[in-house]
Amino acid sequence: MSTFLDTSVLLEVLLPGRPKAKVAAKYAQRESVVSPLTAHLYLYFGKKEGFPLDSLMRNLSLLKFTDLGDAQVRWAVTNCQGDDFEDALQVACAVTYGSEEFVTLDKSLAQRYSKFIKVKLL
Repeated sequence: MSTFLDTSVLLEVLLPGRPKAKVAAKYAQRESVVSPLTAHLYLYFGKKEGFPLDSLMRNLSLLKFTDLGDAQVRWAVTNCQGDDFEDALQVACAVTYGSEEFVTLDKSLAQRYSKFIKVKLL
C-alpha cells in the first residue's frame, strides 16, 4: 500500500512548536511517498527556519517521490476543486502514482478531494 504525505505532514514534523508533530512524525517515519512540490516546500520552509541545507537534503534523500509532469498537471486542471491549484497538484501526484491513501492536516483539502482518493485527516 502506498501512502502519500501532503506537504502539511512533513512541515508539521519539521517546524518547531507544531501541535500535531507527534502524530505527523508517525506517518513520516513510515514508508511513504511525497511529491516534488513537497520537496521544494520542505526545503524552502526549512531554510527559512534556519535548518542547515545538508540536513534538509539528507532528510529528503530518505523519501520516495512521485512524478510531477504533464499527466499530473492535466489531472489537476481537470479535477481542481476550488481555488487552490497546489492542492489539486498534490492529489494528482498521489492519484497518478497509485497511492491508496492521502494523509494531510488540511481539512478543506480532505473534504474536497476524498471522492478521488481515501484521505486520512490528522
